[in-house]
Amino acid sequence: MKKITLFLAFMTFALGFSQSNLTLDPCLKPFYHGIASGDPLKDRVIIWTRVTPDDISIVTISGTWKIATDNQMNNVISTGSFTTDTSKDFTVKIDVTGLQAQTYYYYQFHTNGLGSPIGRTKTAPGDTTTNARFGVVSCANLEAGFFNVYKAMNVRNDIDAVLCLGDYIYEYETGGYEPNTATQRFWQPATETITLADYRARYSVYHLDPDLRRNHQLYPWIPIWDDHESANDSWKDGAENHNTGEGNWQTRKNDGKQAYFEWLPIRQTNPTDPYQIYREITYGKTIDLIMLDTRLDDREEQIGTTGTSVNSPTRKMISDAQKTWMNDKLLNTTSKWKFLVQQVMMAPVRVFGTPMNEDQWNGYPAERDNLSNFIVNNNINNFVVLTGDIHTSWANDLPKSNYVSSTGAGSWGVEFVTPSVTSPGGPVELIFGNSFVKYKEGSKKGFIILDVTSPKVQADWYYVNTINTSSSTHQVGASWYVLDTENHLRQATNPILASTAITNVIQPDLCFTQILNTNPIAEEIKILSLYPNPSDAFFTIHYNINQSGTVHLKIIDLTGKELKNFTTSKHSGIWTERYPTDDLPNGTYIVTITSDNSITTQKLIISH
Repeated sequence: MKKITLFLAFMTFALGFSQSNLTLDPCLKPFYHGIASGDPLKDRVIIWTRVTPDDISIVTISGTWKIATDNQMNNVISTGSFTTDTSKDFTVKIDVTGLQAQTYYYYQFHTNGLGSPIGRTKTAPGDTTTNARFGVVSCANLEAGFFNVYKAMNVRNDIDAVLCLGDYIYEYETGGYEPNTATQRFWQPATETITLADYRARYSVYHLDPDLRRNHQLYPWIPIWDDHESANDSWKDGAENHNTGEGNWQTRKNDGKQAYFEWLPIRQTNPTDPYQIYREITYGKTIDLIMLDTRLDDREEQIGTTGTSVNSPTRKMISDAQKTWMNDKLLNTTSKWKFLVQQVMMAPVRVFGTPMNEDQWNGYPAERDNLSNFIVNNNINNFVVLTGDIHTSWANDLPKSNYVSSTGAGSWGVEFVTPSVTSPGGPVELIFGNSFVKYKEGSKKGFIILDVTSPKVQADWYYVNTINTSSSTHQVGASWYVLDTENHLRQATNPILASTAITNVIQPDLCFTQILNTNPIAEEIKILSLYPNPSDAFFTIHYNINQSGTVHLKIIDLTGKELKNFTTSKHSGIWTERYPTDDLPNGTYIVTITSDNSITTQKLIISH
């Protein structure tokens, strides 16, 4: 993939000029990025929002939250206060406790007399045998097309939670990875995401997509990251899409992790490692979701760039600590179904006899053998792997050497691979000779509806008709299931029917200005963030303009003297730009952005 060196153009002009068709909805002020919930347990759930201050110079913002049992927020059962600041990118996460199991709740945030949209969430079941239905997604390239997968899921109203298996964002520069010119969708920043400010801005743009925002409003999410939340084909000490001109990898990796935890409703479970994503989510006595990190937690470099043999018995896909934790959960869970929710394909698919894609478990066969042996030797039944990453659809048995395709004997579990939201697929139809692969499809965009009952787990693949225009039209493509203790797949005659219930629904992005029948006026220019501040060599500014035209950015000292002036033509939408400050002495300055009809200012401190 092509790279952009960030400092090449700093001496003459700012980087990041490109059109974006996503913009702020003035009705949602100051909760432009909506609300979300996640990591539901039987007695608690995370609720999330982001508050955009009127004045970015504000150090902290305070507000309140409430949670109710009805969608009109009349029967409030819990309230609290929050404080957020620049260290969290003005995001808010509350772990609401004391809730009832398997119950719909509704939540809302308030600050300065304004309320957020009302969100709906649902807690996990208690210690009972229960059913559950999950939406399964991965790989959402905003520039590749519309998020119709989320739009299609939003009309179902029968999903208990959404499992996101990674690649919530992509790190590439504008046009860097399969852009869809038919849609004219652009992310920000226009450069590759490398710094904390870059990753924050990229998440900000994603949360402005109305279909993704609505999905977060309707369903709790249970997410894990894959590689593009940091960089393509990442591992513990590097990535394919990271080079020496892009700074220190550990710094970049940690910045990506921090932004992920700021912008997604994921619970911090390890006090000594605040960015640990492997964790357990249980749904009664039926379901144990064992969430893995096969990407950044001690994974060794992919074969092809090292001299190490792929068959080395010591090659690591995950850390020893995570492996011990995983084995303990698999062995000691009391749940009927054990789901390994992870990033990359586990089935040993070969192409003309050669293992396919050594970024997957194929590149770490000793780790896969250790896991399969552990499953078989401990007589663990009902083992199901959920996978994302490869933008294609698969239903696989997981074979041992004695596997018999016609009966499924010798399978130690099954694997369901979800297609991408928008990212391009590949020609899986050309893969022959893998009898354990029961279903594959390589080009369609969609999602899985995973229906879990005590006797059966069924996966239904749904595909959207297009990603070139906004549409919720979709249809089922295939259905496969596994029965209790059988550990191999069978083809289903029909998908599990979607619920047609209209209860528990909430209006999309309903805000106080609509309730009061007022007409919200969009601010001509709105700064969403400016980092770092204090600044050293450069700062990044992330802002919205409502009308196309000429925009002037000026840096002025406290005497009113204009020191820098950058003038460009801009389309309406979200923008992220970097400006140099290394030639300015330490001190306090004023940054102004002026359009044809508006001006906004921001205090900037420079400290070299």
